[in-house]
Amino acid sequence: MPSYDVRDWVDVFCVQRKVFQFAAGLGFSKRESGELTIVASELASNILKYGIMGAIRVETVEDERGLGLTLAASDRGPPFHSIAAALQDGWSDRGPIDPLDMLKRRGIGGGLGAVLRFTDSFRVDSETDGKTVHVVRYLRSPRI
Repeated sequence: MPSYDVRDWVDVFCVQRKVFQFAAGLGFSKRESGELTIVASELASNILKYGIMGAIRVETVEDERGLGLTLAASDRGPPFHSIAAALQDGWSDRGPIDPLDMLKRRGIGGGLGAVLRFTDSFRVDSETDGKTVHVVRYLRSPRI
């Protein structure tokens, strides 16, 4: 079960590459592996933006839905104010994002929405000293 520290922006690129390789090794197509790379990139960059530092754990999962890949992104940041808000495109965890603030935020508020769209399962666990976002993407996903 590989785990990658996320402490600097160069770590985001390392996580992207490792997740792409891991996904391709499980049998995900090039496009699917690319989507999982986007998921990993969003989770890793959110660690740096909001969680100060953390790590991403990558592992295989096999259950009644089949074989898949799990990413668990843990950080030492504050909990989400509202996860429902954070999942909406153009919103932060506190509500709609002012377009004038997007440059200084280093994003448009679409990252967690993309994570949700590219995965089959999404869960957040809040801890006293941070949070962990768990996502799963199955190899034979029931996508339409």
